[in-house]
Amino acid sequence: MPALVGGFGNYFLPIHLGAPDYFNNLNNLNPLLLNTSPIIWFTNKNNNLSDSLPLYSQESDQSDEKPTKNNDSKKSESIGPYLAGLFEGDGHIVLSKSIIVNSKIKNTSPSIAITFVNKDLSLINKLFKIFGGRLRFKDKENAIVWIIGSQKELVKMINLLNGYLRTPKIIKFNELIVWLNKKYNYNIPIHSPDTSYLNENGWLAGFIDADGRFKVRFTEKLICEKTSKVLSKGRIEVRFALEQRKNLNSEKIDVNKNIYSYEAIMLLIYSFFGLSTNLRLSTHNVDKTYFIVEVTSLTKLNILIQYLKTYPLLTAKRNDYDDWVKVYKFILENKHLTESGKLLIKQIKSNMNRKRGVFNWDHLNYLNKV
Repeated sequence: MPALVGGFGNYFLPIHLGAPDYFNNLNNLNPLLLNTSPIIWFTNKNNNLSDSLPLYSQESDQSDEKPTKNNDSKKSESIGPYLAGLFEGDGHIVLSKSIIVNSKIKNTSPSIAITFVNKDLSLINKLFKIFGGRLRFKDKENAIVWIIGSQKELVKMINLLNGYLRTPKIIKFNELIVWLNKKYNYNIPIHSPDTSYLNENGWLAGFIDADGRFKVRFTEKLICEKTSKVLSKGRIEVRFALEQRKNLNSEKIDVNKNIYSYEAIMLLIYSFFGLSTNLRLSTHNVDKTYFIVEVTSLTKLNILIQYLKTYPLLTAKRNDYDDWVKVYKFILENKHLTESGKLLIKQIKSNMNRKRGVFNWDHLNYLNKV
């Protein structure tokens, strides 16, 4: 727990220490902005920077009415944590900036974007239909970027995500809120990181959809024909892995590097599974370091299975998860020790992840409740 509090405190303390520089223009400034105690700041789940300010729900871009809290929209709130996790795994924010066009200064509009792989098109179309935005297809990267940029859609998306963010991406997210509040006189509240238990909402499901992997290991038993010596023991195993970069802005040299660190959230996910080993690190392309949470214990994997029954995955990854659960049950029932069970597991593995060609999207019915 000290590591968690310290992690969050280290990267958010500079925010409120420097808050007067850009928060002075907010209406109804809350005294909590001036509180520099990281203990008070992060131990209270509902410790908002502006508790007295209502959540904003805008009907039109030109409305002069003040935001009002939407108390009767629990359905919308249910998808908010999931989208927050998805955004914090594979999303980014583009803040407004001034550029020169034809010798004139032009201010660009801010946006929230989430990147998907092409096979998630069915989900993207569903989200596009519900929440709007626009799509940018990046064929070379085999990716599709869902962009929320219009003021009306942007404010609504902020309301869905606001209060559920847990990682360093909340820094730029809150900067976006400050910009909107200042420019359009909104009263969108500024939240500190969500410190609720991970099993209380769908944030982790979204984060897993962005960066999680469900793997099946199938190793054939090899015996030397001449000596009958076992060359390789056969092994069947299910494994869950979640990988996230070590720092949000790893390419930048910053005195306060901890404000960009993902260590706190990865340790929290570690505690979700009850893991006691040290948080592993992996290096990609020499200069990119990642934290890895990896789980193989059937007992601990059951924690994830029970969680995802309440907060389901929504990307194409759901198909791999469903097959992964089948293998998990085979192992739990010792069916993986039979020849027929081994053949079924081998067949399931051969159609998972990158090898999958057919997808079932029935799980998107969950979004009909939104």
